[in-house]
Amino acid sequence: MTRLCVITVTVLLVSVCATTANTIRKTAVAGTFYPADSAELAALVQSHLNAVPSSQSIDGELIALIVPHAGLVYSGAIAAHSYRCLIGTDVNTVILCGPSHRYRLDGASVHGPGIAWQTPLGQVVCRSDLCQELMRSERIGDIPAAHAREHCLEVQLPYLQTVLDDFTIVPIVLGNPSKENISTLTDNLSLLADRPNTVMIASTDWQHYHSATEGGKMDSLGMACLRDFDPERLERLLNEGRVEMCGGGAAIAVLAAARKQGANRVKILRYGDSGDISGDKSSVVGYVAAAVYRADVTEPPGQSTEDTVMSEKDYLSASDKEALLALARSSLKTYFKTGRLPDLSGYSGVLIDPGAAFVTLEKGGNLRGCIGYTTAVAPLVQIVAECAIKAAVQDPRFPPVEADELDHLHIEISVLTPLETVTSLEQITVGRDGLMISRGSRRGLLLPQVATEYGWDREEFLRHTCRKAGLPEDAYLDPDVTIQSFRAVVFEEH
Repeated sequence: MTRLCVITVTVLLVSVCATTANTIRKTAVAGTFYPADSAELAALVQSHLNAVPSSQSIDGELIALIVPHAGLVYSGAIAAHSYRCLIGTDVNTVILCGPSHRYRLDGASVHGPGIAWQTPLGQVVCRSDLCQELMRSERIGDIPAAHAREHCLEVQLPYLQTVLDDFTIVPIVLGNPSKENISTLTDNLSLLADRPNTVMIASTDWQHYHSATEGGKMDSLGMACLRDFDPERLERLLNEGRVEMCGGGAAIAVLAAARKQGANRVKILRYGDSGDISGDKSSVVGYVAAAVYRADVTEPPGQSTEDTVMSEKDYLSASDKEALLALARSSLKTYFKTGRLPDLSGYSGVLIDPGAAFVTLEKGGNLRGCIGYTTAVAPLVQIVAECAIKAAVQDPRFPPVEADELDHLHIEISVLTPLETVTSLEQITVGRDGLMISRGSRRGLLLPQVATEYGWDREEFLRHTCRKAGLPEDAYLDPDVTIQSFRAVVFEEH
């Protein structure tokens, strides 16, 4: 995993005359961020694309993509989920936006007029007329030094060269992600993107060097902003430090510009982190692949009805549930034999999307263990596999399960929707909603089925959730307490 340093040189951004025609921007990170050998690079990129399930699709017109930009061995498999969306399209103009990692500037730089970008797979020509159009803004110029050693755009080119036949690029890096600079970039991008066969790409990695558990929570907050198509909330969370994105400013500008072009949906295609490759989950970088598109729908994002948010029929099919239950069972058997997770390859669709879930183990009708995640920190299959094992051996309320107990365990899985803040207690419906109550470092969660099993009313449900959090039973009336609800698809072995 490559760590980056920043040259602390402040530059007053001015428009620079276009570089000599047919100037070559040579590769800066070939041999470090990706293979310098063309055959090796082509094979790596193709292997990433081939691993993306063919069932992946969006139900609308593609406007923009969000991709990571680490070394391809770490983030390339995630990025491929976005680039798979371009295969078979008529896209011929790609507007690339990312952060300036190594060169400080107050504004943005487009390094394109008369320039071709080199990679081991060949040259990609810049679209000079659009680059010149961008440079009419006083906050956007051509600063060659800002691109000379920058990797965030260069690492996207091998994928574009593989999935598109004939295309040009508009390469932009954003410096200081101030509100003024983001607004300027948004306005200019919306004008450029208003052309046929054009797609915008935001290049960004997410949280840096937290544990996978803690970093995943931060990334989940940011992905919730994507799903709700809310760049304003994303910007606020970035400013508060609750979400981390090294290319956050560029991503916000792309999202806002896409919305001006009629985009109304964002689909998370894949989430992962560097620990998936390195095996070290103690310090990771988060990666997200997402598609921004225009769907023929009437409901605004984040405002779906109960039936479409998480109905069993629409979210998990009968075969999906069977696969997850079988996975939970095989995870326990594999762990007790080898101490490892089972093979998680071969799954597709919603099962490999980021998910949140609890796995509950019962023995003789009594609880034997229950562990879960309330935020989507990893693919659903990984969450279920890990939680099945943790419920068996890490639930502090019970002694670890022994191998000879496995055949006597009953497995129940609860797949959760994203947490939503409760603004009125009347919003809570017993039997439908689960609750999370928190204050400071204390928090407690109860699944929807718990209230039903015990016959609680709304007030009793709130009181018991407060107790689970280690708070007074009436703490839910405290204005400093946060109450969140969620729903669940609950299914079990028979």
